[in-house]
Formats: sequence, C-alpha cells, structure tokens
Amino acid sequence: MAGKVKTKFVGVYQYVSEDRRFDGKPDICYYFTYKDQDKKFRWHKVGWRSEKVTASYASEKRSEFLTQMRNGETPKQTRKSKCITFSEAYKIFEDKWFPRLKSGGADITIRYNTYNEKAFGKTPLDEITPLKLEDYKIALFQKGLAPATVVLIMGDIRNVINRVKKWGIFTGENPFQFFEMPKVDNARTRFLSHNEADLLLETLKKHSYKWYLIATISLNTGARLGEITGATIHDLQLETRVWQIRGKTGRRSITLNDAAYNAFLEAMKIRQKVIVFTHKKVDKETIDFIAKETGMYPSDVIYLHTEHVNMETGVIRFAQRYVGRRKALNYSEYRITDAVRPIFEKWMDKKAGDLIFTGRGGVPIKSNKTKTFDLSATESGLNHKGTDRLDKVVFHTLRHTYCSWEAIKGTPLFKIARLVGHKTTTMTERYAHLCSIAESQNLINKDNDTAIEQLNSILTHLVERKGIEQVPQSVLDWLEKVS
Repeated sequence: MAGKVKTKFVGVYQYVSEDRRFDGKPDICYYFTYKDQDKKFRWHKVGWRSEKVTASYASEKRSEFLTQMRNGETPKQTRKSKCITFSEAYKIFEDKWFPRLKSGGADITIRYNTYNEKAFGKTPLDEITPLKLEDYKIALFQKGLAPATVVLIMGDIRNVINRVKKWGIFTGENPFQFFEMPKVDNARTRFLSHNEADLLLETLKKHSYKWYLIATISLNTGARLGEITGATIHDLQLETRVWQIRGKTGRRSITLNDAAYNAFLEAMKIRQKVIVFTHKKVDKETIDFIAKETGMYPSDVIYLHTEHVNMETGVIRFAQRYVGRRKALNYSEYRITDAVRPIFEKWMDKKAGDLIFTGRGGVPIKSNKTKTFDLSATESGLNHKGTDRLDKVVFHTLRHTYCSWEAIKGTPLFKIARLVGHKTTTMTERYAHLCSIAESQNLINKDNDTAIEQLNSILTHLVERKGIEQVPQSVLDWLEKVS
C-alpha cells in the first residue's frame, strides 16, 4: 500500500503521517500483513505511535493473530465492522435531541455547517482521537476564533458523541475523556465612573425611555437584564420598596433606593400604555371591521392602549387629543360589540401578562436584544474603536458598576454577593481590591474591630464552601449593623 515502509520486523510496516504530529515529530502508524483463509493479501492497522504503539508491539500482535488464525479462532472476514461517521451520528442527534431544545438547534446547525461537518463529517467516530481533537482546536484558534466560540464548536462534537454513546449507537471509547477543552476567561472588570454612568443614562433617555429605566434599575440594584425584564407586578412590594428577584441562583430580596424605586413607578405607568393591536400584526381589514362595529376611526383603533379598554364592562374610553383650535382631551366612549369581542379578547390576552417591561406590542424582551443600549454606549464615547472585547461597555457592565461602587463604599464582599445573587463569594472577590482600604478603615473605627474582622473572615469562608444560604439572615443583619 502506498506510503507504507517496511520495518525490520517481518510483515510489519509503518506509515509516516504528513498531518499528525507527536512529540514534535510526524506521527507514525503501524500495520502488519497476512493472508486470510482465501489466500488474499490483507493489511491490519495496529495503531499510532501517539497511542503508545511501536513496531515491536505490532510484530507481537501479528504473531498472536497468525497463531489464532492457524487454530481457527479468527473469523473469515477480518475487517472490523464499520463505525458510523460523525455526520451520521449528527443526523441521529439532530432528529432525537433538537426537538427538546428551545432554539430548535439553530445555533448548533450553523456551527455544524460552518465548521464541524468539514472537519469530521466523513470520519468514523472511532477514528476521532484526542490528538485529532487537539489539532482541530489549534486550527480553530489559528482562524482567529475566540476561546468561547471554540468551546461551543468543540462542545457540539462532545454532545453528539456523548448522546449516541448513551443511546448505545456508539460503543467505542469517548475521546473527550482525554481531551482538554479551551479555557475561557470572560471575567469583565470594567466599571463606570459616576460621570460616565450619568452620560450613558442621558444618551439612553434620548433613544428609549424604557431602556433608560431598565439601565437605571440595573445600575442601582446590580440586577441582571433577564431579572429586570422578567420582573412582574407581583414581585414588587411598593409599600415597603422590596423587590423579590427571581434570579439564576434562586430568589432574593432587595430594598430599592430612590432611583430604582422611581424607575419602577415610571415603568408601571408605561405598562398601561401598551398598544392593543400590534403594528403590522393586524391586517387593515380587521382594523376597518373594528372601526365599523365600534364607531371609531380606523386611525384611532390602531392607537388604542390597554388602559383604554375595559373588557368587563365592554367599554372603550378613548381620548381625542385635539378639539377645535386648542389642544385638549375629549374622552369618548365606544361599545365592544359581540362581533368584535373575540378579536379584542384575543389581543388583550396577549397584553395581559404580568411583566413590567415588555417589547413592542407587549411581547417579552429577549435578554440578548440590547441594540439600543449598545448604540447608546458607543454614542456616549464609552466604546472606542479597537476597545478590547472584555473592556467594552455592555449591559452587564452596569452590574459590575453597582458591585464596584458598593465595594468602594466599604460594603463587605459577602453582602455584595447576597445583594446581586452570587452563589458564593468567588465571583465577588474580583472587587476585593476596591474595598480593601475603605472596608479596613471602617473596621478600625470600631472598638471590636478584630472580632468583626475574624467573623467576617469566617463567614466569607463559609459562603465560599457552602453558599450564602448557609449563613443565617439574622447573623448577616447583625454583622451589617455593627460594621
């Protein structure tokens, strides 16, 4: 066979790879030859040098093989059964697993078509080795891809192999048990100064009052975007200014300061002004039919807010903004007839959710849709051309800013962790360099500063090991009071 060179051992050949490398040298694959029971000349692959195979080992395996053959212990067909290829495994994975995913596997499909199909589509699963995965990882980095992207691409391959192995379709060795995934450092430490924060909020206010309110809440509570856009009217206790946050690490309660409290009040007012018939979602014929049945102008129907419609009484109370030559509000009432009631019920149901913040037409805001924020950050001069990815101001920067400001004020790390919903103080420790001086000065002023420092250290250690929930609330409140 082309490319194979005979070794000093009888019937043993070696093939030097042009692509694979091991210990800084080209990898070598060893084969031995034999004649089957039909006297046909056959090759048998033993393995690679990177797999600890040597020419001497291949010679021993040949001797064992020939002995078994003479004793009739080997089957007539010596070829091993064909293993499914990665593309075949992916098709099974797609059919069985994609229906369970919210996204329908759209992102995985893109990565497969762009990267993984070309690299491993025709490769049998049992030939995907740790070394091949390592070479592929290096090739992806050489394309200029970010570590997080490489992790996603390699993770897709791992998921496919894990699933088909779990389903009993592939019984070979999983190469990922010997493969090290890339390390991803997504830790952002950029935080805003008070002047930068004010500038950003002013710019946001010009573009979108809703996003101005959302950013104000995050900047004053440290809440994640998804926590704010997922907040409902039932999560707020306006009398006590307490917000019950449903976060990634469970529920937590925080007391709102004036800025966050007023932002929520403004949002509640805006919530009543959601348009009933979403623009471009309702056809002109339906709008004309509603206008004819209710007696309204079609131009008024498309501007109906949820606050104008009372489904219980069946009355629409709508304000004409211009009367004569003067600006004035003149309220008119219209009846919701039986003919149009089903239409109103359908669209009002879509707007009757409990979310405080919604997108256009009352739909939930997706946590990755921050175009308005990104535009405002750039316009404010916070994201210059060539700014490092981890130094760019994104919505999550507001959360870091809140934590940083709290640390500078001298708030203990364990309390910051509790306020923003960190499961342990490991993530909160990135702010330690900001709070060390202020916090230590605050403690020195106390008569029992040594005891407090020791208790703070004990609690921090406990939080790191077992989580913030293991520390009784009464203890946290006491320590906050005395420190």
